[in-house]
Amino acid sequence: MEREVFGIRFAHPVGLAPVLERQVDMLDECRDLGFSFTGVIPGGIPVKTIAERLQGRKSGIVAAVELRAEGPSEVQATRDMIRQFSLLYDFTDYFIVDINRESGLSSLDDLSDWVDLIDELLSLRLCYEKYKPILLRISPMHTEEQMVRILDFSLLSGLDGIVAPGVGKVRFCVSYSKGHLPVIGSGAITSPQEAVEMLEAGASLIEVCQGLPGHTRSTAKLLLKALDKPISQS
Repeated sequence: MEREVFGIRFAHPVGLAPVLERQVDMLDECRDLGFSFTGVIPGGIPVKTIAERLQGRKSGIVAAVELRAEGPSEVQATRDMIRQFSLLYDFTDYFIVDINRESGLSSLDDLSDWVDLIDELLSLRLCYEKYKPILLRISPMHTEEQMVRILDFSLLSGLDGIVAPGVGKVRFCVSYSKGHLPVIGSGAITSPQEAVEMLEAGASLIEVCQGLPGHTRSTAKLLLKALDKPISQS
């Protein structure tokens, strides 16, 4: 089930979303549970601690840093995200910019608040020797019209992919971008069949937000068993 997505090799397509702030302390444990990738949220954790945890990975799990607009003002939120990006660039495998959050920056009504920030991140990336993919996480509340604007911007700006919630939004993103933007399908997957549907909708990877009911520790194993046949036939 190994696959390459936006230039990164993944052992298989099933990962765990960065749902806990202290997930940074459990990166190798996520791999022990069977997930091939996960993420960390800077939040209130010192950037130095995050860098140490990312650098100290022993399992080879792929890890993203998710940048969220959290701050008392738009200016402060933007500064924090740029700072986190700059200081963690050498330690993460890729970045996700979460445009769900409305603290600091507006997300649902006007993408223009995000354009300058993302342009600055893309420009900063040119200063580093190694290329790290940058993805956008869209909101369950984004309308089709808003998603078109987001996808057009992503395609024109050179962003590397989209994290989309739910089968419908995954299918729309894949269809609209004509496959030029890899999509990570995200959500509360409650059955192996839902994971199969996510891949069939065109997702390159699946990001689980919680364990399967009654099978928390075996979630990855059960999903991979269900995905094995569709993947091998694709």
